[in-house]
Amino acid sequence: MELILEVKDLHTEFKTEEGVIKAVNGVSFKLGKGAILGIVGESGSGKSVTSLSIIRLIPEPPGKIVSGEIIFQGENLVTKSEEEMRKIRGNRIAMIFQDPMTSLNPVLTIGEQIAETIMVHEGLSKKEALKKAVEMLKKVRIPEPERRLRDYPHQFSGGMRQRVMIAIALSCNPDILIADEPTTALDVTIQAQILNLMKELNKDFGSAIILITHSLGVVAELCSEVLVMYAGEVQELSNVFTIFKNPLHPYTQGLLLSLPRLDIKKRLVPIQGQPPNLAHLPEGCSFFPRCRYRLPECRDNKPKLREITYGHWVRCWWVEKEKEEKLEGCKSTRS
Repeated sequence: MELILEVKDLHTEFKTEEGVIKAVNGVSFKLGKGAILGIVGESGSGKSVTSLSIIRLIPEPPGKIVSGEIIFQGENLVTKSEEEMRKIRGNRIAMIFQDPMTSLNPVLTIGEQIAETIMVHEGLSKKEALKKAVEMLKKVRIPEPERRLRDYPHQFSGGMRQRVMIAIALSCNPDILIADEPTTALDVTIQAQILNLMKELNKDFGSAIILITHSLGVVAELCSEVLVMYAGEVQELSNVFTIFKNPLHPYTQGLLLSLPRLDIKKRLVPIQGQPPNLAHLPEGCSFFPRCRYRLPECRDNKPKLREITYGHWVRCWWVEKEKEEKLEGCKSTRS
């Protein structure tokens, strides 16, 4: 797998009156060229802050990337100046934000907004940029693109506005596309259309995708790899088949048990309790207060993210103990 992005021990914090919020607390992962990585977790788990950190859009103050590396095609984005980042954002790394209505400028036509991105990053004339804007609207299946180019955001439906956001994001053929909850405000049928569109564009453009979502159904539909976050930390990381077939972390198991399924008729099991206050994290495992498998060592000792089986990373003392007991059992059987 050819690596395009590697995040190493990333820490992003926010200073508040209550204290320092550790929104991203030592996150590490790799992204291959053309891969689709889903980052999942409850609200407040650090998903969106991780994505904003990658493109250096954390508001300073109160936020700040305090340590870690974001290696993009051999370059550390953490050390880049704002001017250098402006050349990367929207060009080599693009982002689709959660609410297209607030992301699009209400006083500019759709054509002007797509063309602006193309002119800034590709140096084309306005005429050439508008021509390419028509092509992009065709790619995201907006009917009558030549006419709709002159319309304003309020003249589009929610699903159409999200398609326009995708057209803007892909207009410069980015290497990485970050999509932050791209289907949250849409109804189910439109969600399916947007997901299918992203899948097709991933094949056509070859862009790697980081999908930020709380929906495991969306992850199963679109992603090849899954990263599970809780309290600003990576709790589990593996390919999508392994996560759904053999989830190891109690938090991942809890997320899957709370997901409705058509093939199994049973009562949903919610995860008890509330996520921790990020300004006052527990000494040990951040999931300890809510975990049904908690051990004495979980209270005071923070587990590390370890590779339990090939390509399957988990941060959990209970999982490590289970692995050790299985190994001991195998040794006893052989002897």
